[in-house]
Amino acid sequence: MIESLYIENFAIIDQVQIDFQSGMTVLTGETGAGKSIIIDAIGQLIGQRSQPSFVKNGADYAFIEGVFSSNKEIDKILLDNNFPIDEHLVISKKINRDGKSAIKINYRNSSQLLLKKIMSQIVDIHSQFETHQLFNESYHLKLLDNFIGNELTDLKKEYLTLYQTYKNLNQKYLSLTKEELTDEQLDFYLVQLEEIEELDLENFDEEEFLKERNNLLNYEKNSQHIKNYKALMDSSKGIMDLFKQSLNELSYLEIDDIKHNYDQLYDLYYTVDGINQDIYDQFSQSYFSEEHYNEVQETFFKLNKLKRKYGQTIDAIIDFKNSLIEKIELFKNRDQMIENINLKLKETENQMIYYAKKISILRKNKALELEKEVKYILNQMYLQQVQFKFDFQINDFNDNGIDNVKIVVSTNSGQPLQPLQKIASGGELSRIMLAIKAVSQNSKDGGTIIFDEADTGVSGKVAESIGHVIKKISKKQQVICITHLAQVACFANNHLFIEKEQMDNTSKVHVRLLNEIESVYELAKMISGKEITQQSIDHAKKLKEICV
Repeated sequence: MIESLYIENFAIIDQVQIDFQSGMTVLTGETGAGKSIIIDAIGQLIGQRSQPSFVKNGADYAFIEGVFSSNKEIDKILLDNNFPIDEHLVISKKINRDGKSAIKINYRNSSQLLLKKIMSQIVDIHSQFETHQLFNESYHLKLLDNFIGNELTDLKKEYLTLYQTYKNLNQKYLSLTKEELTDEQLDFYLVQLEEIEELDLENFDEEEFLKERNNLLNYEKNSQHIKNYKALMDSSKGIMDLFKQSLNELSYLEIDDIKHNYDQLYDLYYTVDGINQDIYDQFSQSYFSEEHYNEVQETFFKLNKLKRKYGQTIDAIIDFKNSLIEKIELFKNRDQMIENINLKLKETENQMIYYAKKISILRKNKALELEKEVKYILNQMYLQQVQFKFDFQINDFNDNGIDNVKIVVSTNSGQPLQPLQKIASGGELSRIMLAIKAVSQNSKDGGTIIFDEADTGVSGKVAESIGHVIKKISKKQQVICITHLAQVACFANNHLFIEKEQMDNTSKVHVRLLNEIESVYELAKMISGKEITQQSIDHAKKLKEICV
């Protein structure tokens, strides 16, 4: 769950700190006060895309930081990615004026991909956009699969591995059956292969080869420098001779304090002498041979020629060589290769069908459970006549198996089941989506679900039923809910009031946790408008009593 949120220079928010509690928290306030902006800020911490417009006018950057409760799954992801773990998970995001952003997890720089992976375990934002996704039939299968959860994950993993193998084999099969080599093409491939095999590239150390070539090219110059060095160091008047004479002079001194210095210089003399000998030995091991030099140069020119013709790196040339070998083998054993791939294709397809059918059976069984539970919740939200079903059709093999799934509904008794977009109103759509969410959350403990105006298009007793459903979800998960309806807000354990204060040429957003009396007055205002009456206060108190 989210424990606290700090926002700075984000949209119209100057600076705000919000502490969240478990259970159900509602955010209320006038339109434009900044309620949805707070949800947008949380959205940035779960990996939603940043944009320059998020930075408050006049500021150089926006900054958001959230503190979340961690769990074993998140700790494992963090450890696998070499991130520190703690009792709490601290996520921060800085958005610059140019739209570029910097993400930190537990104060260490992170990628957007890792952020999404972690936060998908914690926060789920349910918005009107997600409700409208119900019109997109490809989203229906995702909803069902999310409901099934881990039971489906391993099956899909096995299936996807087989499906990828099947696609690769099929592509190879099509390539083999379409391509036929002529004798001229074969001769051309053989010439190319012979040219590449002039160098043993598999055992070729390019770095060592270039180092050796460089030494050969500079042998004469290096040799002269070594001679000059040796003359300076080892001649009769060289550094080492003078150094030794100097040591001899010191050895005659009868001063105890200098004895230690003499010993150090004595050791240093023999250390330098040893280093000199290493230098002479190493250089003496390198020798110049005109014949060897010519061989190295010839290899160098051959290598560059291969790079120009077959690839810029040795690995690329080897890959090209392997493709030549495969084409030559194809010419010689084409029929056998096609037969072998065809056998592998059939074997893979049979395994793929096995897993695809298991996935389909699991989906159909779980779809019945989801339909039953969604129907139960829809009844609670005064949609007793709604029939809700997942319609299954067989599809060609794809990333999701063989199931083509879409949600079909009937909103009135006797009406045939049809796609959602044909018959569902805005209010019905919101309730259907909320019911799906409620059922999907039943199997989860912990985490946070955020409802951004899930009660759009309803009022009265329907709104009250929605509040009841959201309250039920909050028994297992932290719920944060933006609402304009008192019938929903009355269910909250915690009531946050968002207000915007106009100051000169700018505005400031304030967030206050309301006490019981203040919450009643805010509900009364939501019922009757700005002018609060005793009747609206009594109504608000009654709502509070009913919604406990």
